Amino acid sequence: MSKMSELSAMIDNLISCGETLAETGRALKEFYSGTEEIAPAKPEKKTRKQDAAPAESPAEKQYSKEEVRGILAKKANEADGRFKADVKAIVQKYGNGGSLTDVDAKDYAALVAEVEGLTDA
Repeated sequence: MSKMSELSAMIDNLISCGETLAETGRALKEFYSGTEEIAPAKPEKKTRKQDAAPAESPAEKQYSKEEVRGILAKKANEADGRFKADVKAIVQKYGNGGSLTDVDAKDYAALVAEVEGLTDA
């Protein structure tokens, strides 16, 4: 292999590494954006009609994007960050892009249920 073709291959590898590093940086920024604690909403006053209604199961609960982001961040940082890769893989499973913005809102409940199922065992 000539010196020029060897140099060209090295430059190509360097460019590839740089692109991968930039992509990783963007993914980390996205993952950790919005990780601040969200204040709990004030409970609503219940009417008799609401008291009679059955409680929602966790699978039926509706989550906002901010709630899901908070839950994911909390789980990812649990146990000294042991679950970060698992959380990221689950988000990628539901979003195909590896980002919460790629996850459909109707899948939030299933996503949260799966993430909350992660344990040390």
